[in-house]
Amino acid sequence: MDPTRPGPSQGDAALPPPPPLPSPASPPPAGEPGPAAPAAAPFRKSGLAFFAVVLLLYGPGILAQQLHPAAGLAWSEVFVFLLPAFAAALGSNLRPVPYLGLARPAGVPLALAALAGAAGFLVANALMFAWVEVLPPRITELFDVGRLFDTPGPERYAIAAAAALLAPVCEEVAFRGYLQRTVALRRGPAAGLAAGTIFFALLHLDPVRLPALLLQGLLFGWLALRSGNTWNAVAAHAMNNALAAGAALAGAGAGAEEAAASPSAGQMAATLVAGGVALTLLLRAFRNATPPPPPAAAALQRRDPVQPSVRFRLARLPQGVWATASLGMTLLAALALVVALGGGRHPPPAAPPGPAPTVPAP
Repeated sequence: MDPTRPGPSQGDAALPPPPPLPSPASPPPAGEPGPAAPAAAPFRKSGLAFFAVVLLLYGPGILAQQLHPAAGLAWSEVFVFLLPAFAAALGSNLRPVPYLGLARPAGVPLALAALAGAAGFLVANALMFAWVEVLPPRITELFDVGRLFDTPGPERYAIAAAAALLAPVCEEVAFRGYLQRTVALRRGPAAGLAAGTIFFALLHLDPVRLPALLLQGLLFGWLALRSGNTWNAVAAHAMNNALAAGAALAGAGAGAEEAAASPSAGQMAATLVAGGVALTLLLRAFRNATPPPPPAAAALQRRDPVQPSVRFRLARLPQGVWATASLGMTLLAALALVVALGGGRHPPPAAPPGPAPTVPAP
C-alpha cells in the first residue's frame, strides 16, 4: 500500500457527512392534536350579518333611551354594540382580544390619536355648521341632539359621562374592531375602512351631522387600520365626544340668547383651516410613531385550535355571553317597570336615539 495515499478512515474524515434523507411526517400520537393550521377568514357574509343583528337590536335600544336617556344610552352602547361584537368573535371560534384589536396600545400613538380626535372635532364642526346652512330649519330642529341634555343636573352629567367614556369603547369595538376588520379580511383594507365609516355614520340616524360623522368615521377607521389597534380609535373618539359633551353642557347652562348665537362664516372658515392643519400634522406624526401594522390575518387566532372552521355557530358561544344577554333583557324590563310605576320619568322630546352624539348640536 502506498503510504502517501489516504486510507479509508482519512478519506472519510475529509468528506462532509451526507444529508439526512427526508422522512414522511408521522401522524401525532392518538389523543394529541396536530399543529394548528392557519385560520381562514370569517364567513364572507359575516360583516353583513353583524350589521343586520345591530339593526334588529336597535328597537330595544330606542325603547331604552325613550324610557330613560342616561340609563338607556348606557344600555344601548353595551347591549347593541359591544356584546354583539364579542359574541360574533367568540361564536366564530376566534379569540376576541386579537381579532377586535384590543391588545395593549403604545403610549405615544395613543396620545397622538387623542389629539387627532380633538383636531377632527374642529374640522367636523366646521363642516356641520356649513351643512346646516343648506338644510331646512325643520330638519335641524327635529334632529337637535342638544335636547338630550335638557334634563336635570345629575342625569345631564350621567349622559355626558356615558357619551364620553362608554360610547367610544363600545362603538369602536363594533365598527372598527369587528366590522371593519371582518370586511377588510375579505375585501381588502379600503373596503373595510369604507364599510366601517359608512355604517357608523348611517346608524346615527342623523342627517344634520352626516358629513361630520363620515369624516369622523374615516378618521377613527384610519387610526385603527394604520396601527392595527382599536384603542387608538377609541382614544380619538373619546376626545371628540368629551369635547362635544362639554360644549353641550355649556350650551345647556347658557342663556337662551347666548345658546342661540351661531358662529360667523369667518369663524367657521378659520376653525376649518386651523383644525385641518393640526389634523394633518398629527396624522403624519401618528404614522411616523406607529410601526407598520401586522398582516390582517395575524388577528385570526382560533380559540379552539382543533376546530379549523371560523364560521359562526351559536353552540360556540360561552355561557357568559348568554348570561350577559339575559342580564340585558332583565335590565331593560326592570327599567320599563320602574318608569311605568312612576319611579322614573319620561324624557322630553329628544333627538332620534342611536349611538352617542359625536358633535354638538348646531
